[in-house]
Amino acid sequence: MKPDVLVELKSLRLHGMAGAWADLVEQGGNAGIESSRWLIEHLLQAEATDRAMRSVSHQMHSKRGLKAALTHPG
Repeated sequence: MKPDVLVELKSLRLHGMAGAWADLVEQGGNAGIESSRWLIEHLLQAEATDRAMRSVSHQMHSKRGLKAALTHPG
């Protein structure tokens, strides 16, 4: 099943891009949209992966800093 591009854009808080995508779909010309859908889906997946990796990295650094502060206060 193909991911819904509009839902993916909104979930990543890319609201401007979501509006533009909705406008393109509404205007028709599905041949052009469908031919570039794979690229949009690939970019959305890359963005979601990057955000997840940065979140994990941030959490790991935050916990490391908290542990250091607790074991070596002031």
